[in-house]
Amino acid sequence: MSSLIIVQKMDGMNTRRPLFGYAFAALAALGWAAGGLISQELYRSSTIDPATLTGVRTTCAFLILTILLLVFRRKSFVLKRPRRDLTFLIPFGVIAMAGMNFTYLQSIQISGVAPAILMEYMAPIFTLFVAVTLFKQKLRPGILLGVAFAIFGCAIVVGVFNHGALTVSLRGVEWGAASAVAFGLYGIMGDKGPAEIDTFSKLYYGLLFSTLLWNIILGPTRVFAPLANPRTAAFILLMASVATVLPFGAFLVALRHIDATRASVTAILEPVAAGLGAAILFGQQLTHNLIIGGLIVIGAIAFIQISERRDIQHSPRED
Repeated sequence: MSSLIIVQKMDGMNTRRPLFGYAFAALAALGWAAGGLISQELYRSSTIDPATLTGVRTTCAFLILTILLLVFRRKSFVLKRPRRDLTFLIPFGVIAMAGMNFTYLQSIQISGVAPAILMEYMAPIFTLFVAVTLFKQKLRPGILLGVAFAIFGCAIVVGVFNHGALTVSLRGVEWGAASAVAFGLYGIMGDKGPAEIDTFSKLYYGLLFSTLLWNIILGPTRVFAPLANPRTAAFILLMASVATVLPFGAFLVALRHIDATRASVTAILEPVAAGLGAAILFGQQLTHNLIIGGLIVIGAIAFIQISERRDIQHSPRED
């Protein structure tokens, strides 16, 4: 519950504080890394498919968040301008949130965790392209180099340079590209959506419309069927809370302090966190790839932060 209070305080800040943004984007990466590990275990130990896992994960996350908001933050249920806000929140939940969840889990099932992570984290390229072309954001050398080095570090972590380590089918590439676009859309819509909608309202209504979508497509019987197995239900509830409500909310908080490109670059810490988690939980060996690639990703994030501060210091002041 303390994490909800912290996020609530951060959400109330009007001043953009980049360090908070990077911290919450890193927190989101930790949550998503946990989700990757849990989904891999569920695929191994059960017959659950990506669509059903997405549906039950989203539905449980929606129910958990509903209970938390009823207890701690009821005002987030209220939209100040319902008609305008819903024109943003419906596609945010149906396209960005549902799309990001499903395409990533589908990519994991087809290609495995490493290629899926690598392809999803092409998202900063997409967000940077959209920011420059549609929103006329200035393309600064620091952010461009930071994106390149972060993706390079991610590639090392997942072993793309190891001979024969990655073999991805065309179908796997297609789903991986779709997950990158969906992740990019989640960041862009979270960043550029109406500023009057607070973080919890975005998260709640995004999960609401995503939940409605999956229950319409799959039907409630199929969505809730995995919960009949106690062990599977425990993993799903853990995934819904730690790997859905927490990271999706933290990422939205991050977007109040840094833009979508910087937030998605910071989230590239996910494969590093997943590798460390596998070593701690499952006794897997820490590889040179993980150590070297992780240091490059962390260095890229630090480089972006330093270059951002330098740009602010040297930018001309307005009188």
